[in-house]
Amino acid sequence: MRYWRAAWLLVLSGLLSQTHASSREGWEGTLPERFFETFMQFYRDDPSALARYPGGLRNISADQLHRAIIGLDTTHFTYLYPMTIRGHELPQVNSTPIRRLSLMAVRGGKLIPIPFQIDEFDRTGLIWIPGANKAPAEGKPDFFDDFDELVFMFRDGGRETYDPIKHGRADGRVLHEIRLDSPRNDPRYVYLMLDNSLRSEADYVQADLDAGRLETTVLEMTYDPKNLIDIEHIASKVGPHHGVNVFDSMYIDISTGILNQNLRVSLESGKNIRAVPIAVKDGPIRASYLVRTRIWYMYLPTFFNQQFGIHFYEQGIVVPSRFAIEGMRTLRYFLMFLREPRIEFSVDFHNLDGARVTYDSVFNSDEDRGIVDGKMSPFEQRLASTRLPGDWLHMDSNLGWEMFFANHLPVVEGGLFDSFLDGMALSMLYRDDTAATLPHERFPGATPRFGFSSSGLPHYVINLLGAMPKLDFSKVDTLGEAIIMLADSETESSSKLEKYDEVANEVLGKLRDAGKLSSPAQLADAFIADMDRMRFTGLPRDVLSSLIRDAILDVVTDPGEVRHGKVLARMVSLAAERNIDLAALRYGSMDNTLWLPDWVGEGGPRDFHWQVKNPPGHVVRPWIDPQRGIN
Repeated sequence: MRYWRAAWLLVLSGLLSQTHASSREGWEGTLPERFFETFMQFYRDDPSALARYPGGLRNISADQLHRAIIGLDTTHFTYLYPMTIRGHELPQVNSTPIRRLSLMAVRGGKLIPIPFQIDEFDRTGLIWIPGANKAPAEGKPDFFDDFDELVFMFRDGGRETYDPIKHGRADGRVLHEIRLDSPRNDPRYVYLMLDNSLRSEADYVQADLDAGRLETTVLEMTYDPKNLIDIEHIASKVGPHHGVNVFDSMYIDISTGILNQNLRVSLESGKNIRAVPIAVKDGPIRASYLVRTRIWYMYLPTFFNQQFGIHFYEQGIVVPSRFAIEGMRTLRYFLMFLREPRIEFSVDFHNLDGARVTYDSVFNSDEDRGIVDGKMSPFEQRLASTRLPGDWLHMDSNLGWEMFFANHLPVVEGGLFDSFLDGMALSMLYRDDTAATLPHERFPGATPRFGFSSSGLPHYVINLLGAMPKLDFSKVDTLGEAIIMLADSETESSSKLEKYDEVANEVLGKLRDAGKLSSPAQLADAFIADMDRMRFTGLPRDVLSSLIRDAILDVVTDPGEVRHGKVLARMVSLAAERNIDLAALRYGSMDNTLWLPDWVGEGGPRDFHWQVKNPPGHVVRPWIDPQRGIN
């Protein structure tokens, strides 16, 4: 279910990328150059200028937009990139009331407030919204804790460091100077403040849950407040196409046997599948939705009911698919009902004539693109028959905006985890055909239609879920605690993971015999390569990878005969030896992200993907007052 859940939200989000005004090859815009230069001066001095002059952006040209991005010393990626800093990276701030904190930067020769927000999360990694979550909050609500997130835009940082003599002394206290480092841009600086009352007027995203409406600086979307799948209208607020709906329809169909493969039912979006927005944390940088997925059939009670989250940014959408204890329980329960399922997900676009589409897995040169013209070309037939898209999917709308989907699912063609999907057929879905109509469409024809289809279930994965030991996980909140519990059950003579080992080693043994896993080191490298596509919280990525790799090398002699309990036990002992709190490993998430740039840049989608993999980083350091020393 992770595949379609991430996919339908990310592909529909592509429709939100009607964000900029002109085709790079055509329309020049009507924004007077004098107005543009005046606006840019205001914008360089204060990010809130973008919110004060939204009307003028309707007429901006592609060249002006490009000059604005370059003039701010950003690339087309770093302009839209949101920075996130976890609470544990700011230990001096731990347990501080959130209302006392703010963010400032030097802009226009002054230290001014910039837009930011601090988000809290529950124990499973979902955005914490009082009264809406199933799980308790991680830490103390309304106080800045280890797993809270400070969120702001890279572009809003200042290019000067703060000097009170030069820029004026600010109210309150400077807690930290945070330097932002980008491979393609000069360093930027922001300052975490205590007890400064100033706040930026900029608000890049606004959400109205009751009205079913989402707006950013550059787009608007309306949907059924009771079902996020049922999109009614998506339109640009910028450029000559502002106000024009670009969305047709979304469709999800799950044909499956329920307990019996011969007793088949069809579960469809709108009829049996709903994504109900139940709460939203609406901040100036992102609107984070808490959504409940419900799947039911006829008069039977809901047999899949799980919460998940979506982050909507000004020019990006993130759908974190979490790998958490409660998610594993729900997935195993849901899969118990299914027999030989067939899943199809598709989103129909509208008014995209001339758009150009390609995938990472088939892209070798700039000519490797499908052109939306109502007819399937030979290259588009390749798109339609592609099993997995690779690391990214790219579409140039030919209307002045582009869509770039960064795929972080830990399954790559030919990788270790892919070997466990035997029994499940996967294929991308792509149609560019004006005659390809579906009953649910509002605008007949696929121009184009995106999505994917799958059939069957990965029986090795199902068997692995079924082979998990019957331990009492009811009091286990984190992955780290679960690892410790499983390790504690392991002895030299017996293992609670014996059945799990049998299933996993059936696959690993085949890979070894085929020469694909020739040593424990190769096994460790293959496992970490796939796992590193996920983002785990609680432990640094390199620390976790080192624990896993060293544990495998210490206890595995044959890569086709792995005793997983011993690997976990060795991880626990290594963590103790290295003074690592393994219980702090909270959860992992696959942050599949749709970026919505005006342009991926002269380097094309491959270079944009390099920037996605090498985003701006940050260094937190104490601020030194030139007059008073360390603050």
